[in-house]
Order: sequence, then structure tokens, then C-alpha cells
Amino acid sequence: MEFNEKQIDILLAAERLFATKGFDGTSVRDIANEANVNVAMINYYFGSKDKLLDTFFEWRVPDFMINVDELALIDNALDKIDAMVDKSFKSMNSHRKLYHIITIESSLKQRMLISEAFRKLKLHNLEVISSVINAGVEQGVFKAGYDPILIHSMMMGVFMNFQMNHCFLQDQLHIDNDEDYANYIETTLTEFIQKTIKALLTYEK
Repeated sequence: MEFNEKQIDILLAAERLFATKGFDGTSVRDIANEANVNVAMINYYFGSKDKLLDTFFEWRVPDFMINVDELALIDNALDKIDAMVDKSFKSMNSHRKLYHIITIESSLKQRMLISEAFRKLKLHNLEVISSVINAGVEQGVFKAGYDPILIHSMMMGVFMNFQMNHCFLQDQLHIDNDEDYANYIETTLTEFIQKTIKALLTYEK
């Protein structure tokens, strides 16, 4: 789905407001003011706030899909794991507002989890993870029998934990600002997950 400049302005405005005021606390007029458009334009493009939210998910979801073509260029199974985790964490980290919305808004979380766009995202990423694992097994690098759902859940769960406990973890890690916290996620945390997944997949049961 392609969007014009005005639609993107509206979606970005909605993202900022949902992240700070919540979905229920944000009105269509709030979004219109933030995007510098009139309410009629939002109604014309999206129909309602609920449909705007559905469109927002459809618009953002492709950013979180693991890139199959990029992974196909990597032959070594262990390097594929590193690239997969690195790209996934950078993608999620660059859209922290979306994850902030999900963690603070239970109603939004429920809407997203049952949305068709999010379902397609999960299916896509699970299929990619499964293909990476299977390729590693065929190469004799990984041990067979690991469920890609567990790998996917670990990646998502760890990242979500770092979003939900942002203030606590930033304090415990003695990190002074959000930029350094984001950098920690993309370096130290990413490396930890890469090593953990590789250790699991190569471990002799």
C-alpha cells in the first residue's frame, strides 16, 4: 500500500500522539492539529480513528519484516543469525514509539495483536527464522529440533522487556539518556541475543 505525503504526515502525527496521550486520549481533532490538516481530510483518507489505526499498522508492519533477500546473500549459518538479529533489533529500535504505544496501551496492544497486518508480519518472520534454522541444520552447523517460535518469542520478548522497563533498566545500567539507551540495545543487547541464539542452536542436547 502506497501513501501520499499528506497521509504520511497524518500517520506520523497519530504515532506521536498515541505514544504520548494514548489511543483513547487522542481525538481526531488532536491528530488534525498535530498534522496541520483539517478533520475532513482525515475522514476522507481514513474514515475514522479506528480505521486510521488499522492503516497505521499496515503502514508500519513492512518495516519489521526480516529481509529475505539480504539473508540470502549470506552463506554461513552463524552469520545469518547475526544479521537476522541485528536487522531485527535495529528495525524495532528505530520505531520505539510504536513499541511504547503497545506497552502502555492494552487496548492498542489487543487491536494490534489481532490485526491482519500484524498476523502477516509474525507469519513472515517465523517462516524466515524457520528457513534460517533449517538451512543451518542442513549445513550441519545447527542441531535439529528447535522450534522457530521459541527463537522468535525470545527476540520479541527481550526487546519488549527493554521497552516496558525502560526507566528501571536505564537507571540500573547507569545510562543517562535515551540515545545511549538505544545504542545499548543495538550493540550490547543485540550481541547478547546473537550469542544466545547461536549457543542454543549449536548446543548438543
